[in-house]
Amino acid sequence: MVGPKPRRRRWVRWTVGTVVVVVLLIVGALSLSVHLSSAPAPLALPAVGAAASAASRPAAADGTWNVGSGSVAGWRAQQIVIGQESTLTGRTGRVWGSITVAGGTVTQGSFTVDMAALTSGLSQSTRTSVFDVAAHPTASLVLVGPIPLGTVPAGAVEHLRAAGTLTLHGVSRAVSFSVAVESAGGGVDVLADISLPFARWNISIQGVPWLGDLQSPATIEVLLHLTQGMGNPASVTSAITGGPGVGDAAP
Repeated sequence: MVGPKPRRRRWVRWTVGTVVVVVLLIVGALSLSVHLSSAPAPLALPAVGAAASAASRPAAADGTWNVGSGSVAGWRAQQIVIGQESTLTGRTGRVWGSITVAGGTVTQGSFTVDMAALTSGLSQSTRTSVFDVAAHPTASLVLVGPIPLGTVPAGAVEHLRAAGTLTLHGVSRAVSFSVAVESAGGGVDVLADISLPFARWNISIQGVPWLGDLQSPATIEVLLHLTQGMGNPASVTSAITGGPGVGDAAP
């Protein structure tokens, strides 16, 4: 009756040892993936202003300027995995909207982003749960108050301040941010970064602490190419299928 006990102890030690090895392998693989992963560089102006023919000209002529091809919107945040810090980004070209310029001043503007179309290092289920794209498929920014554009010397960038209302995750909050403007041939490039403290927009970032946590605040990155021609059409991706929703235009 005493004989089976040593075998039972060996079986327990073998099981515990196997579990420890598996855990160590998982931790090592996660740590290695953090070191090997590389996020794209922050969005930046394409620096084409030097090609401008005039020494100084209005940043944007009066009229309506639409968000056109080449525009990108998204977010950037830090993530802690097994004590290792890495950068996560989510980006999409599915952004549309316009500004109105009168007398060299932006008098109004609004922009919309297809949240379900964001691509990032997060799984689709995590993106869906964090931003709840099924219930809130888009995010929008509406400018408030005039923005004087002035003139942009050739090869230079105009730095301005802007204010607006950011609606994200079903919550609208006032935001203030810096804007960099650069003339680009027949168009205008606009770069903006907006701080995104998750709690202000009721976004939960709670996860398994030792596996990975998104750090707050994140940064909303926006690079818009504005044109007086036809802009990007409104296009909302289905949060379920990942493809265009019924009746939506292609990007």
